[in-house]
Amino acid sequence: MSDKYISELMQPPDSIHPSANVEESASEMSSQGADALLIKQSEEYIGIFTKADLIKLLEKNINPAEVTVSSIMSKSILSLDAKTTVDEARNKIRANNIRHYAVTQNKKIVGLISIKDLDS
Repeated sequence: MSDKYISELMQPPDSIHPSANVEESASEMSSQGADALLIKQSEEYIGIFTKADLIKLLEKNINPAEVTVSSIMSKSILSLDAKTTVDEARNKIRANNIRHYAVTQNKKIVGLISIKDLDS
């Protein structure tokens, strides 16, 4: 079992405004090397947009330049405390089939963690 905490592996919480279109969001993800972006409005995180959301949109043959990220984001941001161990996080991610969790410290989002971060 690992004694590491997810705070040691988390990525900074990259974000974008909800009015950005999906094409802009995908470009931002690419330039940041991120698989997910938090959607931030007025200093508050209101959702999450992932590569899986982008793929679902493209499978429907919808032009990503014509859709705002807020219209397809997941409004529920699941989180894990920064002091969660890597093993606990890996088990939770696999059990819930969720690839990305926000990392919180004192109830504030301080990062993002993905299964990719945990398995590296």
